[in-house]
Amino acid sequence: MRIDNAQIHLWQLDQSDFDLPSVQDACLSWLTEAELLRYHRFQFDRHRKQLLLGRILMRAALSNYDNSISPEAWIFTYNAYGKPQISTEQNSNSLYFNVSHSAQKVVLAVSRCADIGVDLEFSDKQRRVEAIAHRYFAGSEVAQLLALPAEEQQIRFYELWTLKEAYIKACGMGLAIPLQHLAYSFHSGGKLALEFDTQRGDSESAWQLWQLEAGLDYKLALAAKTGAQAQPNKLVGWQMLSLDSIVGHQLQIIRSKQP
Repeated sequence: MRIDNAQIHLWQLDQSDFDLPSVQDACLSWLTEAELLRYHRFQFDRHRKQLLLGRILMRAALSNYDNSISPEAWIFTYNAYGKPQISTEQNSNSLYFNVSHSAQKVVLAVSRCADIGVDLEFSDKQRRVEAIAHRYFAGSEVAQLLALPAEEQQIRFYELWTLKEAYIKACGMGLAIPLQHLAYSFHSGGKLALEFDTQRGDSESAWQLWQLEAGLDYKLALAAKTGAQAQPNKLVGWQMLSLDSIVGHQLQIIRSKQP
């Protein structure tokens, strides 16, 4: 499988398509020692299944780009904030990735852009929207959120949250970045806008951003720091139906910010 510099591939799987005993038998050996310890510490099968399928998707997808490395042989390193990347000795193809999971879905973004982040959230869980927004969102975002009808605030909350998470995951620093230092706004024609606080020291023009359809009760966002002179990236979708079955998946973009 080929991926060029102007593409981002988005892989997805639905946990309901997989049986835990079967994937344990086939792929539990793919986990590292640290992952196995974490796996066995989980009390509930749903948590074990989510962890295992996340690692399966990550490893199996990467082997489609470099079939000289089997899924269980990939070696990952982690930055100071825990973001994984392919080890230097294995990354001759300059591949980068980011993974997210929530409820029954797992997503993986693969790119030749090092600063790539994806976030998926199950959006049917009720949140204390106003309290969380005041704590984590920029003032302009809070004002726009609370101006919406009450029945729309929960939707907008998850849209903003996934966009912010995708950005901080792309930066590889997680919540070490204050979420108030970046503000999103939504415009007609499916346009997204991003503005940084001066304390953030980042450039809006360097980023491409997407909100994508993810099915009922899910919100999905993708962020990539491609540089101010980059051409718009093309998104390509793949769906893993089983350990042996991968099909193309049509992606539906809701909103985006591109050059």
